[in-house]
Amino acid sequence: MDKRKLENFRQRLLEEKKELEGRIKKINNGLKDPMADSIGELSMYDNHPADIGDELFERGKDLSLRDSAEIQYKNVERALAKIDNNTYGICDKCGKPISIDRLEALPSANLCLDCKKEEVLPDGTPRPIEEKVIRPPFGEQRDYSYERKFGDQDNQSVFDGEDAWQAVARFGTADSPQDLGENGAQYPDVYDDWDEKIGSVDEVDNIAYYRSKDGTVYKDFR
Repeated sequence: MDKRKLENFRQRLLEEKKELEGRIKKINNGLKDPMADSIGELSMYDNHPADIGDELFERGKDLSLRDSAEIQYKNVERALAKIDNNTYGICDKCGKPISIDRLEALPSANLCLDCKKEEVLPDGTPRPIEEKVIRPPFGEQRDYSYERKFGDQDNQSVFDGEDAWQAVARFGTADSPQDLGENGAQYPDVYDDWDEKIGSVDEVDNIAYYRSKDGTVYKDFR
């Protein structure tokens, strides 16, 4: 790359660096004040979350914009450092030259277009590690990988999603006895299937049984 074009990229990067510094400083100044002060409240404990939803969204947006600007600032500094050590315009991954068109569009680019396309972005929504060992709740698809690892445990009473609802519903719901329409429902037992035994989905689940290796179900007289 000739010196004239290289100097042009340097000036563009310096201008972008100065602009990013001002943007980050401005956002940080707005984030210095506690959120309660920014909305003119003495405390937020007495506010319903929906009452400050807009303010909370704006605060989260400012944090995201600042993080994005800081990442771009680091990319600009890295590009300026590559100019100083005569490696600017060289792909960090494959070592091939980055096209001039790509540098014109993004002077801070450190990967060529082919390597950028192959770049694997991290999963933005990683699943909880507990999902690898817990069984699916009531009503979901059966997890055969769990059975292969831990064995068939259908002969055990499992605390499923329906049981979880009953466990919390017994502390109170928005229903009243007339809303439920079930005979004998009285406070605080006012929720669907309030008289069902926890740990059993249907009456048949109360029958003691065991499953043999060939899959046959036998009544357990023990």
